[in-house]
Amino acid sequence: MKTQATMQADQLREFACFLDEHPGFSPALKGEDALVCGFHIGECFLTIAEMNRLIATQPHFDADAAALLLALPEAAP
Repeated sequence: MKTQATMQADQLREFACFLDEHPGFSPALKGEDALVCGFHIGECFLTIAEMNRLIATQPHFDADAAALLLALPEAAP
């Protein structure tokens, strides 16, 4: 039997942020304890390891810095 993998707190935060921004992903649950064994998106299934790789390839932005970049420049006097 395979041993169950565990996630660190920072990985859980990254997963939660990613899933919050991409609500089309739904967890695939396994067993009585409802352990997450992967994620479904449409007809596709991604394992936890594949999700880790997907999340790692996403650009990461500081929310405050992004807000400054997106803010409209003030009108010149």
